[in-house]
Amino acid sequence: MTELTFSDAERRHIQDEFKLTDDQLDVFLSGAERYGLNPIQRQIYARIQSSRGERKLMFMTGIDGYRLVADRTGKYAGNDDPVFDNEETPRKATVTVYKMVEGVRCPFPASARWEQYFPGDKLGWMWKRMPHLMLGKCAEALALRKAFPQELAGIYTDAEM
Repeated sequence: MTELTFSDAERRHIQDEFKLTDDQLDVFLSGAERYGLNPIQRQIYARIQSSRGERKLMFMTGIDGYRLVADRTGKYAGNDDPVFDNEETPRKATVTVYKMVEGVRCPFPASARWEQYFPGDKLGWMWKRMPHLMLGKCAEALALRKAFPQELAGIYTDAEM
């Protein structure tokens, strides 16, 4: 894995884009380094969650970032396409991710349910437009986190949030 280094201009860009304090920027860039994901390449994002006057920093990525982290382990052995409970109006998607464990390709299935992930009518326009894609991404993220808990702990995909 290549060490991530950023120019002063790139650091300012990242800080401005995600509206981070100096301390939050340092923590975020440290996390990006730990996960081996580059915010300039849009592989990892900072999200500030405000709750009761407190601003908490969260690490987010897209499904491609999860796949990259898993692939870099050398143990990622692919995944199956999502299986839906209903092709017309999916309410549940299941994805199986495979990981090599002591030379054996082992399955790690996980399911995501519409009721648990659909963000509501106001924010869910993409979910309504592409329900299979969004629900499938959530199921795949769950399965990847199940198969690679050490590598993916503490980071969530944008579709899950």
